[in-house]
Amino acid sequence: MKQKRLIIILQYIAIIVLVVYIIAPFLWLILMSISSSADLTEKPLRWIPAKPTVDSFKSLLVLDKNSRGETFLFALRNSFRTSIFTVCISLVAAIPASWVFSRYPGKKNFILRCAVFTFMLPPVAYALPLYRLLSNNGMLDKSWALSLVYCTIVLPFCVWLLKDAVDTIPFALEEAAVLDGAGIFVRIFQVVIPLLLPSLGTVALLALIMAWDEYFYAMLFTNSKNALTLPVVISNLASGRQANYSLIAAAGVVTSFPPVLIGMIFQRSLIKGLSAGAVKE
Repeated sequence: MKQKRLIIILQYIAIIVLVVYIIAPFLWLILMSISSSADLTEKPLRWIPAKPTVDSFKSLLVLDKNSRGETFLFALRNSFRTSIFTVCISLVAAIPASWVFSRYPGKKNFILRCAVFTFMLPPVAYALPLYRLLSNNGMLDKSWALSLVYCTIVLPFCVWLLKDAVDTIPFALEEAAVLDGAGIFVRIFQVVIPLLLPSLGTVALLALIMAWDEYFYAMLFTNSKNALTLPVVISNLASGRQANYSLIAAAGVVTSFPPVLIGMIFQRSLIKGLSAGAVKE
């Protein structure tokens, strides 16, 4: 009995340590965002601000011409636009591709392995060919072009995950639709996709986060407020001679809020999608 109680106590301690380890950096980011520069540069460090202030948020969320707020809000719009375009393009291409790889296995799986291999390579390996491609076609500093570039990262990942999800759907359901005269598109849209909804939600969320957080390609292929994304703008805030840590933290809080909110809303779909296919009858 004592041994069982000790195990339960150790489990709770491990859970508490894990939760603190995960949440502590974000809590410190919030405290930094409402602290003054004096509090953040004081020695020893003041963990709790003496006079909490939201001046950093005000300076970021005010659309004054040629201000930091204007640059940040434009970047917020660009990140939303680029991420949504990336998710839409990736899902439109990934759904039929994953269905083909699942229903017609064989030599085609070699293509999927190659695609996953390209996903494993660092982005810098594609920097030069992608830059020349965009430059020669007048596609630099364009949000939609950046979305296409992001698809080189996101699309193999989406196809890989969705293919495993399609594998769990009994082919007998599609055979029944074929007997009723259904074609390929009817089978995909009326039979497969409704059963893929939890997995689609998971893949869309993960693809959104990957596109939202991407920094390297956005830094290389954008240079104006019409296309710069949030990771680049936040890094620019820290590139001056004297960094405003409170402002950088406030930008981090605002930037992290949309993915966290979307993740909380679609939490149930995310769990279902991640566990889909884990148990087979």
